[in-house]
Amino acid sequence: MIVLYVPWMGRGYVNLEYPFSMAARALSDSRYAAQIDTYFSIQANPLGYSFVLAIIYKIFGYHDWFWLAKLPSLCGGLMIIVSGWILTRDRWQGRRSLFYFWSSLIILNPLFIAFATASTADVLHVGLLMLAIAIASENRNNSWVNPLFASLIFGLSVITKYIPIYFGAAFIAIAVLGIGNEKRPAKLIRRDVAIYALVPGAILILYIWWLYAKYSVFISYGLGPGKPNFFDASKFLITVSKYLVFLGICCGPLTILIIAKNFKDQKKNILGLLLISTAIIFGGFVSRIQIDEMDFGGGFPFGIYMFRGIQTVGFVVGLSVLSVLLKSVRSRDRLERILFFGILPTLIMISFTLPTQRYIMIVIPGTLVLLVDASNALRSKLRNVTLGLTVLGFAAVSLLGMSYLRGQGNASENMAVWLESNQVIGQTSASPIAVHAGQHFYGVTSNETRYEVIQTSLEGEKSIKERILHREPMNVLGKITRVYVLREVPKAP
Repeated sequence: MIVLYVPWMGRGYVNLEYPFSMAARALSDSRYAAQIDTYFSIQANPLGYSFVLAIIYKIFGYHDWFWLAKLPSLCGGLMIIVSGWILTRDRWQGRRSLFYFWSSLIILNPLFIAFATASTADVLHVGLLMLAIAIASENRNNSWVNPLFASLIFGLSVITKYIPIYFGAAFIAIAVLGIGNEKRPAKLIRRDVAIYALVPGAILILYIWWLYAKYSVFISYGLGPGKPNFFDASKFLITVSKYLVFLGICCGPLTILIIAKNFKDQKKNILGLLLISTAIIFGGFVSRIQIDEMDFGGGFPFGIYMFRGIQTVGFVVGLSVLSVLLKSVRSRDRLERILFFGILPTLIMISFTLPTQRYIMIVIPGTLVLLVDASNALRSKLRNVTLGLTVLGFAAVSLLGMSYLRGQGNASENMAVWLESNQVIGQTSASPIAVHAGQHFYGVTSNETRYEVIQTSLEGEKSIKERILHREPMNVLGKITRVYVLREVPKAP
C-alpha cells in the first residue's frame, strides 16, 4: 500500500485540501490562530483530522510539504487494512488469497487511493472506525479493556468526521451478540453497552463544548445545508439510489455472480431476468439525474452515454449488494450481523444528508468483507478471475484519476507560487486555482485587479488576444489536457 501511495503524496493540494493544513498550523502555533477561520468558513467537518496533523507539526515543525499534511490519511488507509486482517484472520485462515483480494479492492479503489493521499478527513475516520470494530470484536475473554479502548478510538473517529455516529448500532451488536452458540451474560451486555455509548458520547460532548467555548462554533458553520432532512422523500430516494450506484461500482461484478447462483430453476431464472430488467430501467432513469457531488469528476474521459451506462450498471450491482447485505441479518454468523447493523443504518442516514460519493467510503470495507466471504459459493476459478479483473479495472481508473489530480494540483500550485514570486498575486483574480492553492491567497490584500487566471485548452489558448504573463500546463499521463493561463484582464468594449 505504501509503495503504491507514496508517489502521489507530494502532489499539490486540490479541491479544498488546504484548510485542514491551515487549521492544523493554527492549532499547533498560536501565532497563526487566525488561520482557523478559513477552515470554519469552508469546511463542515470537525477538527479531528487537523488535531492529528497539529501533533505532527508539533513534532516535525511546520513545513509546507504536501506529503506531511497527508500522513494522517495514509495512516487511516493502513488502519483499514490492519482492521480487515484482524477481522478475517480466523475466518479466512487457509484461504489467505481472499484477504489479498479484499485488500487489493480497497487499496486500488479510486476513491480510497485519491483520499488516502489527500489532506482531508475522508479516510482517517474510516480507518479509526474499522480499527475500533476490530478491537471490540476481539474481546474473547470479556475484559473491559477492549471495549474501553475501542470506544475511545470510535470517539476519535466521530470527531474526525461526524458520520461514524451512524455506525453506532454495530457496537451495540458487538455487546449483545455472543460468539458461536455462547450467549453473553446480561451483566456484561449492560457494561459494554454503557461503555460504547458513554465514552464516545463524552468525547463528542467535550469536543462540541470546547469548540463553542474557544471559537463560538456550534458543531459546524455548515450545519444548515448539511443537516439531515427526513421529510423530503423524493430526494431521499434519488440520493439512496445514487449511493447504490457508487456502492455497486466500488464492489464490481462479483455480486451479480453471487446473486445469479441463487437462480437455479426456470421460474427463478425468469424472476431474476424480470428483476434485472426493472433495475436496468430504473438505473437508466437515475443516471439521468445530476445531484450535488454524485458524479465522476472533471477527469472522466468518455461521453455522456458511457457515463450513464456505467451508472446504470452500478445501480444494478448496488441493488445486488443490498440484497446480499439484507441476507446477512438472518445469518448466524456474528461478524456478518455486526457489519449489517453498521452498514445499513449508515447507508440510510447518509442518504438524508448532503449527497457526495465520498460518504459511501465508510461502508465499503465492511461490505467487501461480506461479498468476498459470500463468494465462497462460487467456483474458485470464476471467483478469482472476477476479482482479478475488478482489481485491474480499479488500477487503471486509479492511475488515470491520480494522474489527473496530480496534474491539476501541481499546475495550480506552480501558478500560485509564480504569482507570489513575481508580486502580482494581489492584482490577480485566480478563481480557477484558488480552490486548490488557496493557502497562497490567505491574507493577501487585493489591489486593482489587472490580471486573471483562466483555464483553457491548447486550442483555446491560441485564441487569447490579451498579453499572457505565464502559463502552467496540466499534464495527465503525458498529455496536456488543460492550461492555466495568466493574462491581462480584457478591456471593456
